[in-house]
Amino acid sequence: MVNVGDLHLAACNEGRSTYIDPATGYQVLTSDALLKQGKCCGNSCRHCPYGHINVNNHKRTELQIANSILMNWTPKEGGLDVLFWSGGKDSFLTLMHLLEEKRNVVLLTSFGTLTNRVSIQDIHIKNIAKQSEFLKIPLCLVPLYPNSDYKKAIEEALVMVQDRTSCSIERLVFGDLHLEDIRKWRVDTWSEYEVFTPLFGTPYKELLSRLWEYRRGMNLSITLSTDVKTVNGVLPTGTPYTPELVTELEKSNIDIMLENGEGHTFVYPSNWIAYVESPV
Repeated sequence: MVNVGDLHLAACNEGRSTYIDPATGYQVLTSDALLKQGKCCGNSCRHCPYGHINVNNHKRTELQIANSILMNWTPKEGGLDVLFWSGGKDSFLTLMHLLEEKRNVVLLTSFGTLTNRVSIQDIHIKNIAKQSEFLKIPLCLVPLYPNSDYKKAIEEALVMVQDRTSCSIERLVFGDLHLEDIRKWRVDTWSEYEVFTPLFGTPYKELLSRLWEYRRGMNLSITLSTDVKTVNGVLPTGTPYTPELVTELEKSNIDIMLENGEGHTFVYPSNWIAYVESPV
């Protein structure tokens, strides 16, 4: 029997959107055709270029996102701000700032292909995609393979975003708060772009006041996405990030915004059931 992989490749090479499955006689959409839809439809398509990211089950999938993809894009006029998006509170506060400025925003998230997770924040990309849907902000996902050249992968993704949207990128935006060396690295690394860090140097009291206001107004949950060690033990992943927790962090002499890498957070609607990968 003819290999479906060969049929799929031939259809893509010939510019066809479908091929006939030899076992069933059904038409099967190619990855190129599905890519034009702009997002995963959630129907477990055989050649989904989005890695079944919107499939609503807890089963593992062997399908991978092979190349950078742009999801949930709707045509807009004007330039773009590309916000490097971790899924946590700093990224969220930065996004709110940009939306208040009425900027056109694309979220950009890189993730490890071996885990399908944002590498440091340890948030699964299925949850990142759900955030994009909830916020109604387009999302660029950038897969990073072992030994990937990070800068090259991001640059290729930025070119793809400009090609897909026909919009120029005006700024690369980051949620940095006060670490000058990291901010300088970003400016040096992306010297061909304007680097914008709108939260930089803002007092924590002001940032937290905004965060609690958004949490109430948008009915959000904010939890730890990684464990945090304190003088009283370990705060496990999933612990709510609340004013009470901030007080506990302060008593432990831990940066209350976790800016020094002590831990990370995840922001999502309170009525969500976040995706949790089932054990093998």
